[in-house]
Amino acid sequence: MNAQDELNQIESTLHHLEQERLTATRQMGTQSGQLRQLADKFEQTLQQTSEQIATQLDRLTKLADDSQKTSDDLDAGIASDQQAIDEPPDFDGQIQALQERIDDINRTTIPNHQQELQPLLTEQKDQRHQQSLLQDKMQGIVAEENRIAIKIRKAKNLEEMIALTAEQQGSIDSLRGQREDLTNQIGQIQATLHDGQAAIDAVNKKIEAARDQVKTWDTQRSQLQEAKRRRPAQVARLKQQIASLEKQKEQVNRTAQAIDDQHQQARDVQNTLSEQLATIQPLLNVLSKDVAGMETIPNIPQAAPRVSSAGSAPSAPPLHAAPLTAPTPAQQPAPQTKVRPAALVFPMLPRDPAQAAILRGVVGRLLQAGEQSVHLYTTAYEEEDSARLLQLLGNEQPQSLAWTNMYTALRQTKQPAAAPAKLNLQPDWHTQGTPDNATVEYLDGQNNLMARVQYRSNGSVRMVTYFNLPGNAQRRDFWDAAGHVAVTQSINANTGRVTNENFYRVDGSVVLIKEYGTDAEHIHVLDEQRNVIQELASDVELAAWWLSQILPADSQLITEADPMLVLNKALQARTDMTLVPILTPESTPQAWAEILGGDLAIQTAYVSDPNLLAAARTTLPETDIETL
Repeated sequence: MNAQDELNQIESTLHHLEQERLTATRQMGTQSGQLRQLADKFEQTLQQTSEQIATQLDRLTKLADDSQKTSDDLDAGIASDQQAIDEPPDFDGQIQALQERIDDINRTTIPNHQQELQPLLTEQKDQRHQQSLLQDKMQGIVAEENRIAIKIRKAKNLEEMIALTAEQQGSIDSLRGQREDLTNQIGQIQATLHDGQAAIDAVNKKIEAARDQVKTWDTQRSQLQEAKRRRPAQVARLKQQIASLEKQKEQVNRTAQAIDDQHQQARDVQNTLSEQLATIQPLLNVLSKDVAGMETIPNIPQAAPRVSSAGSAPSAPPLHAAPLTAPTPAQQPAPQTKVRPAALVFPMLPRDPAQAAILRGVVGRLLQAGEQSVHLYTTAYEEEDSARLLQLLGNEQPQSLAWTNMYTALRQTKQPAAAPAKLNLQPDWHTQGTPDNATVEYLDGQNNLMARVQYRSNGSVRMVTYFNLPGNAQRRDFWDAAGHVAVTQSINANTGRVTNENFYRVDGSVVLIKEYGTDAEHIHVLDEQRNVIQELASDVELAAWWLSQILPADSQLITEADPMLVLNKALQARTDMTLVPILTPESTPQAWAEILGGDLAIQTAYVSDPNLLAAARTTLPETDIETL
């Protein structure tokens, strides 16, 4: 019961008590034979009424205290929001400081390191040239030694071989000495080259560290610029919140005034009761002495009658004709509204205990709210495993449970499925097992690794990786459970990076093409006629676009608070949906910044950690926060 309802109840009680008092007072003027009985009843009624009035006064005092606390809390909230407006962060100063640091590194630190690197590179070049000259000399010595050895081996007999050996012994010894000397010199140069390369690597690390620092500061600068851009929206939201708090304070003040009025009215009634108790005491004393006859009863002072219009009954104390505020929603019949479909969105089926607990917590909350139809959507590439989903949910299972993976859904078509794929193996390849017993490697006739096939527990192919002759991976195929190639990855054999991916429908047509550059990603969505129908720049954009296409109307979108996803224009265009973000320790700071900046408008949110609950309710007072 809120303060206004309790005030209305107190008013009704006071009115009823006043009517009883007036009725008892009028009964004092009845026949003298009943005077003692009526006097006793009157005293009892007055005593009971006085006690009830005291109870009402206590309730009014508590209401007044609660009202004052609410008013103080509202004042604190208004002051806090106003301070946030009056004392904005120094975005320009922080941005300028970061820019100066970036400029200092670009203009001074990195050029100094590059200047330090130049003589090292020159020295390294000279040492390699010297090494090349010595190696050329070494090859000449080895060639001369080989010539002498061949000459000796061509001797016709042992005597001639001994004679030739003796003749060439001086040359052989001289060549051996030169070779050993050159070997020592080459070894020294190699040591110098090794040390020089270590010095070069150290300087390069300094340069890379400086560039990484520039990237970090540049990211921080961009974040500050974005925060500055959102500052007007945040100020507007704070002003709107201040206006809302001031309206609440006005209502609290009106309620406080009404409480004061009722308190005074109850005091007036209590004073009247005290006067009547004092007035009736002489009558009780006379009756207790059993004095016969009414002539001995002293005149009883009468309370001043209330003035009323002719022919009307005495009026009751003034009361409000209607409550000060409309009844609370709980007092009115709840409207019949259509249940919003519950759409849970996760990147993939949780694998760690914390994520699994979040999934169970959300489903549990929905079940408590009476929701028995839940649809899970995952946006990362994975195979749907219903048994594992049911195992994760445990006892928290709705009557209707569905799971749709984005890539599985995109691969569907009304066209007939293609024939199962076959391994691209050559006749001269042979196999060798691996320790995990789930992988088979194929080698060519020279024992070069050419392919690696990974199998599922049921024996079907999961993934095939093909290698070039140097042994570097150059292509990787992912097969679905039905034996169709679902994804093909092209790999840069030198760097090992995936350069592009093709995703296929079950009929073999291409549905997605992903191209990976150094700093960018390009995604093309194709229809069944290979026409590009959507171009996107990230997996998050792809997920947002797909969700905007597939989620039912009026869905209740429940997902982790990833602003990159929920603020995507494709989802923002779905104004029929209601967003219920899941705030986690990892996502909370960024997500709250978006909410407080006015970019997200939400009525309900979940927190994964009970330790976040108090902070969330304080930071988002107008949002219904529930812990999982």
